Amino acid sequence: MHQLARLVPFALLATMWGHPAQAGAIRVTPVRVEVPAGRQFCALTVGNDAERPVTVQVRGFAWTRDENGSDTLDAGNAPVVNPAIVTIPKGESRLVRCSLPRDTTGGAAEQQWRLIVDELPQPSSEVAPGSVQTLLRLSVPVFRTPDKATPQLGWSVVRTGDGTPALRITNSGARRVQVVKVVMHLRSGQDAPLNRGFYLLAKGAMVLPVRPDIAHDLASVTADTDIGTMSLAPAVRAEGAPDGKLDLSQTAKQ
Repeated sequence: MHQLARLVPFALLATMWGHPAQAGAIRVTPVRVEVPAGRQFCALTVGNDAERPVTVQVRGFAWTRDENGSDTLDAGNAPVVNPAIVTIPKGESRLVRCSLPRDTTGGAAEQQWRLIVDELPQPSSEVAPGSVQTLLRLSVPVFRTPDKATPQLGWSVVRTGDGTPALRITNSGARRVQVVKVVMHLRSGQDAPLNRGFYLLAKGAMVLPVRPDIAHDLASVTADTDIGTMSLAPAVRAEGAPDGKLDLSQTAKQ
């Protein structure tokens, strides 16, 4: 199975907010595609603000994320895109349609993909001598969400493979959540914020390193998200934690 693993973009990733994504001369709307449960089709509009025609390639991938926040894109079980390659005249836009795979979860959990929009090189005859082409990439998340699905966040303190303590945040719910900031509330009465934004996918987890003194003084955790501030439920043990990780949540609550 072909994989585009741990994708490192060479331009801009359109992942966060609801404004049109723009990288140089390319515009993409929407920046996050929401597909209702039971639906199969979606669409993306790609615009060209350059003073010349631009050719783009659009590819679909299944999307997963590991506990360190690294993405894996898989060409298997991916959306079918039409047209996959399109040339857009200056000042114009084109509609790109996508067909999602059948829902194999029975509507039990949200599914997610990414559409990767790549600017393709100009013909060498059109490039000025001595100039360098800067090619752009946009990455657009696609979600198909069950009706009334919600995220359910929990936390525990674990040790990573090298023994470093970390805060492990889990989402046992059926819908992703977009975390803007994590705030650790200590028994001493102080707060220790982690200003880090990330998607926490359905049934996913994120591990965030923390200082040992904070790990042992941690009383509760809240997160600022795209659906408001959420209180995370403490876990007795880190469900699904990789082998070799030690759960310290009991120590933290003593």
